[in-house]
Parts: sequence; C-alpha cells; structure tokens
Amino acid sequence: MYYTLFAVLLLFVVALKYLQTNGERCPQCQTSREDAEYPLCPDCGWIYEVPGEEDEDYEQAEEEEGLHF
Repeated sequence: MYYTLFAVLLLFVVALKYLQTNGERCPQCQTSREDAEYPLCPDCGWIYEVPGEEDEDYEQAEEEEGLHF
C-alpha cells in the first residue's frame, strides 16, 4: 500500500514539474522571461537563444579559416 501511495505521489510531483505552462524561464536564475523580444535576463544577464538568428562572428571565423591556395 505504501508503495502505491509513493508511486502516485512521485508521478504527481513529476507531472507538476514538467507540465508547468507559465512561460520561458532563465536557465541560470529561474526568473520568468518578461519580454520575449528582449534577449537578456533582467536579473543575471543570461543571453537567450533567438531562433533563426545565427552568430555572425562565428560565420566570419569559419570563412577566414578556409584553405587558401
């Protein structure tokens, strides 16, 4: 009987953790993201990834490393 109660409690806790729909949070400080357009966390300065936006500096570095004959 105790195993059943423990299993139900465990499933309930896991469901609450993964089914939260209160928006995106900062992975570093867990602060709720207020403005989806602003790329920085207001508390810790974490830079959110913006889908579809590439790092321009990284692309330039790859081009410069190419073989030159």
